[in-house]
Amino acid sequence: MRIEDNFALNEVMFNNKFKDINKDKNVEEKSDSIGFGDVLKKCVEDTNNKMLESNASTTSFIKGEDVSIDDVMIKGEEASLNLQFLTQTRDKLLEGYNTLSRMQL
Repeated sequence: MRIEDNFALNEVMFNNKFKDINKDKNVEEKSDSIGFGDVLKKCVEDTNNKMLESNASTTSFIKGEDVSIDDVMIKGEEASLNLQFLTQTRDKLLEGYNTLSRMQL
């Protein structure tokens, strides 16, 4: 047997030994992993919910219901900060996409 054949045989045995381990990890990673799209979707939904809460509290305050001005201002600022964060995230994602699209492969 030549050295190259022995090396190839050892390589095949090594790969077969660890092939099952990698399959198990991939299955676990797929079931436990959370995708970037899911995180982004959750951020958009949270921002929308904050905006709706802010609008509801403002409307309640205008109607004269029992809502303090402090709560209205706090909910308005939370909604504003969430919207600013989401806008900056969008801008950074578009900037990254544009940078990648301009790269030469």
